[in-house]
Amino acid sequence: MSLNEFGQFTLSLAWILSLYTFCFGIYKGITSKSHNFHLDKALVLVSIFSFIALASLGGLFLIGDFTNQYVWQTSNKTMSNLYKITAIWGGMDGSMLLWASILSIASGIVAFKSKKYPKEIKTWLFVVLASSCFFFLTVTLFYTNPFRYIKVDFIPPDGNGLNPLLQNPYMAIHPPMLYFGFTLFSIPYAFALAALLSGELKGEWLKFVRTWSLIAWSFLTLGITLGGFWAYIELGWGGFWAWDPVENSSFLPWLTATAFIHSLMVQERKGLLKIWNLSLIFLTYALTVFGTFLTRSGIVQSVHAFASTNIGDIFLVYLSIIIIIFIFLLFFRRRKLESTGKLDSFFSREIFILLGNILFVSICFATFWGVMFPVFSEALTGDKQAVGIPFFNTINVPLFLLLALLMSIGPFVSWKESGFKQIKEAFLRPLIVTFLFSILLIFIGGQTFYTFIAYSVAFFAILVIVYNHHRQTRQRQFTTNLSYLNESKEVLKKSRRRYSGLLAHIGFSIAVVAITASMASKVEKEFSLSVGESYKIKNYSIELNDLKEIQTDNYVALKAIASVTKSNNFYTYLEPEFRRYFRNDEVTTEVALKPNIKEDLYLVIAGLDDLGTRATFKLYINPLQVWLWVGVGIILLGAFLAILEQRKR
Repeated sequence: MSLNEFGQFTLSLAWILSLYTFCFGIYKGITSKSHNFHLDKALVLVSIFSFIALASLGGLFLIGDFTNQYVWQTSNKTMSNLYKITAIWGGMDGSMLLWASILSIASGIVAFKSKKYPKEIKTWLFVVLASSCFFFLTVTLFYTNPFRYIKVDFIPPDGNGLNPLLQNPYMAIHPPMLYFGFTLFSIPYAFALAALLSGELKGEWLKFVRTWSLIAWSFLTLGITLGGFWAYIELGWGGFWAWDPVENSSFLPWLTATAFIHSLMVQERKGLLKIWNLSLIFLTYALTVFGTFLTRSGIVQSVHAFASTNIGDIFLVYLSIIIIIFIFLLFFRRRKLESTGKLDSFFSREIFILLGNILFVSICFATFWGVMFPVFSEALTGDKQAVGIPFFNTINVPLFLLLALLMSIGPFVSWKESGFKQIKEAFLRPLIVTFLFSILLIFIGGQTFYTFIAYSVAFFAILVIVYNHHRQTRQRQFTTNLSYLNESKEVLKKSRRRYSGLLAHIGFSIAVVAITASMASKVEKEFSLSVGESYKIKNYSIELNDLKEIQTDNYVALKAIASVTKSNNFYTYLEPEFRRYFRNDEVTTEVALKPNIKEDLYLVIAGLDDLGTRATFKLYINPLQVWLWVGVGIILLGAFLAILEQRKR
């Protein structure tokens, strides 16, 4: 049996076992008989066989088996092993196998640890997980099978090669992280649907949902950020986010998941928002499926999308089925989902969380509308019209700023009701300092209304967190007379879960500042230079030292070597490239980047004159860009600490 046939065999076994778990799980759930169908073991085997199938495909890429159609389409002999592995998810077929494999492995982990879960929902949990695995394995096995043989009578000597834009180290980790984020949301969805199917909605299952949601959210956040960083260093347009339809397809479930993680606290503490939270869990999962449909159906145009295929209709059918089932179950169990608590005040933490949820969902709807507007316009008028970056910024920027303001206030408001004295103690001094900071911004000048608001709100959000931690530490000192540092540590230890969330809020505020600065204060210039000439901008001087041709087995490149001085002192060398790949005759730009805590210097070759002696460059100066990546890193650190604390609980 060849490696290709072995991969096909294990993929088929995974599909059969997922169907077995689904069918016999439904029978056991409906009859309520204590049949021992070993559903947990079957799901574990699904995960094992799916992983073996994925590993088999990786082996085919490494040995260069060009009898496999997918290997031939997306790799060639000159590619490094790193990019041969990257080619697994470089096309439609392999990406679907990766998706199905991650989903199956996650389901197998849940099944392996099933002794911890409430007995009442366990069978239905296996059914829902198996249904998701069965659907994606069905698509992979029968529609996008990566183990098909090439349809020629001879073995090709070489393959077509991977898309040059994907031959970047960050593409080796960006799609898997994104897929982990997408697929892991199937676990909270499975718990929620299992609770609805079984009628056991007391809330014990929520503690498992919270952990899995945090893990999935962290992977999705990392995947989105890595995608933005890849776009920043590879596409050569000086930005990291363009409200592209495929970018938005990952952003939509991130919004609803973020809302759910916050509103879940209200249900845990107050017994409120039960139907709302179930809806958010379901919507998050549905949006991950919708994102898969969006990138693979050809319904929208994007540099990130796969080629148009016929599997879009299958995803729409699946989406329709799960939506109908969820709505029916929600209606059927409505009496068991009635709130057990009540709102004590309109100035309480639960109100701020609810308002934040409304904003998250509003941003999600606005983004969804912008993505689907070309489809809606074509259906209604026959003319496909698209909306651009101004549409998304006009609607979403004010909503995000309002969200940041709520984020800075909500954590320091009481759950039941906050009195005037508490509000004064928590916010008065930070508000005064922020007011002085805002006056300083006005004095410095050069700010638009939105940038002024963004800097002020972000400053206030961080200041409130720092000040209230200081206030709590000082209060403890009055009773213990211990050192400030020791008391500060004690405050952190006693509220680990709370401070992990506040740490994520600090990261978010830093990211808001970085995004605002890099978008509002970006400098962009285009100029031409011959060797020996220089161009001056701000306190930089860029001199072109050399233009030379570089040839490798995979591509030929024009490389520029430019020296940069800053304030008349040598600063760095920038070496952008303009590449042409042999196999598919595609052209890419390789960015020359000099990051700095103050601003990034970003140089791209835009063209060459007919004589080949004068090059055109695009230069971007992006203020505070590096702080976006720092801010996201802090957000992920906060999420990681929250996961650890949740597991301890």
